[in-house]
Amino acid sequence: MMDAVKQILDAEDVDVETLDINERLSYDREGYHELVIEKTGENRLSVGQYFTQRMDLMHAPEIVFDISGDEWIPVEYTNHETIPQVYEADESGVNGLEQLLETWNKNLKQQYPSDRVEMYRRND
Repeated sequence: MMDAVKQILDAEDVDVETLDINERLSYDREGYHELVIEKTGENRLSVGQYFTQRMDLMHAPEIVFDISGDEWIPVEYTNHETIPQVYEADESGVNGLEQLLETWNKNLKQQYPSDRVEMYRRND
C-alpha cells in the first residue's frame, strides 16, 4: 500500500531488512513536511512526515508498519493534527487506515518523486 515509500527505498538502493535499527532516511522539500523513514525494531518501519510547532516535533502523520511479511501492516498511527492523536493496533493491525494510506501514498509520490528523491535527502 505504501508504494511511494518502497519506490523511494528502491531509488536509494536500500533493502529494509539490512537497515540497522534506528537507521533513518530523511528528506526535506520546501513546501512539504519532512519525510522520515526509520527502522525502529527488528520488523518495524516508521514512515512519518514531521513539522515543528512551538519547538515540539509534531507527527502529521506517522505510521509504524510491521514488515515481517510481504505486506506492510500498520501497527501504530500517530497524527498530532487529529483527535485522538495515537492509535495502536490489535493483532490484525490498525483498522480503518485504507483511505488515509491511499491518499498519503499519492501525496508522497507527488511530494517526493522517487526519480528525484536524492535532491531532497538530508544528511544530518
